[in-house]
Amino acid sequence: MEDVIAAGGLEFFVENRVGERDGGPSIQVRTTVDGQRVQLLRFDMFRIQPHYHYAPMGKNLRYDLDPLTVDDGIGWAMALLGSKLPQLVEKAGHPELATPANLDAAVKVLPEVEQRWRALS
Repeated sequence: MEDVIAAGGLEFFVENRVGERDGGPSIQVRTTVDGQRVQLLRFDMFRIQPHYHYAPMGKNLRYDLDPLTVDDGIGWAMALLGSKLPQLVEKAGHPELATPANLDAAVKVLPEVEQRWRALS
């Protein structure tokens, strides 16, 4: 069973991703377009190489974080979602989701999203 919190046309999916050499808590911000689930953003707060992704139109734009400068990757990502969600959703290729009603609903569930995400680390 997936751990998903849905609000305002967005889904927040938390999981613990495991790879060959790295892994850790991850969150996907998703939506549904034409009946298909689409990933907009993903924050992988991995032990060795934390990073995040935008996925506009099926592309994968990846940005690494410097683990020396970010002590709390989950806190960093949650603060970013709380303060820049409209811009993040727009850069991910879905500006139509950045309505005030959608964003208000999504921001209201962020504390629960963070609680579930931290439980994985």
